[in-house]
Amino acid sequence: MSDDRRILSTHTGSLPRPDDLIQLMWAVADGIPVDQAALDARIEAAVDEVVHRQADAGVSIINDGEMSKPSYATYVKDRLEGFHGESTQVYHFSDLDDFPRSAEIVASNPGRRKRSAPACTGPISVKDVQAAHDDMVHLTRSAATVDAAGTFSSAASPGVVSIFFANEYYPTREEYVFAIAEAMRHEYEAI
Repeated sequence: MSDDRRILSTHTGSLPRPDDLIQLMWAVADGIPVDQAALDARIEAAVDEVVHRQADAGVSIINDGEMSKPSYATYVKDRLEGFHGESTQVYHFSDLDDFPRSAEIVASNPGRRKRSAPACTGPISVKDVQAAHDDMVHLTRSAATVDAAGTFSSAASPGVVSIFFANEYYPTREEYVFAIAEAMRHEYEAI
């Protein structure tokens, strides 16, 4: 893929996870015991599958599809401390107002009903430093087996985290967003 005349292509990051992987992730979220080695192996296999599918489709700059994350934003509750209970945050996607059928499809998505977004109830800090590292290892390993111009990895921004997780701890929104940014630093640096 070194043709200088080619316009490189990519995407925004989160791709559909395989149904069996989603079921394992939902079981974990529901507190049902899951064989961690089997879950890790399924995530790694899903990354390999999605990397190859992107390469086969001609995507130039590929990623892991966020296979290790049950959601592009709410996964941070598993990687950071300070989030507990249920968020009272109500958010509305106004871009769907003019598209009622699309809004209906989004609202009926089983993942939306399973999504857990606890509130920020204490100081935010890193809980799991290994997860971001594992994501990079899986992506790098899989990407080495395909012809791609490059790789990228997505991470939730402080702004999107603050939308999904209500702040019940920090005195101001600014302090909340900066606390999220500082806690997410390890993930941004791992990428």
